[in-house]
Amino acid sequence: MNIDAGELNKKISIISKIKTQDPDGYDTITENVVRSCWAKFTRTSGTEAAKANADFADIKARFLVRYSKTPVDRKMIVRYGGNDYEIVYINDYEDSHEYIEIWCSLLTLGAGT
Repeated sequence: MNIDAGELNKKISIISKIKTQDPDGYDTITENVVRSCWAKFTRTSGTEAAKANADFADIKARFLVRYSKTPVDRKMIVRYGGNDYEIVYINDYEDSHEYIEIWCSLLTLGAGT
């Protein structure tokens, strides 16, 4: 594995959302930043989407981050560039405990687009 640490040049936040009820019984969502870190960001190309017979409206992205003991799970989201991404798959890159790949699907377009 040859990762250039300079490629980890995009700031992301990994966020957990906790649902609670307010005193009136209404559901409220509280966001908790689990981890802020630098990542390498790549989108799935149109060619890759066509080969996978995927829906072009479904934007896929990959974030490569340094490994951390802070747990990340599929119930969390990644926030990058004003957009929220649903975590679809998490992989210990090459089982090395050096980097983690986080494969995502775009949830919302924010101000960063």
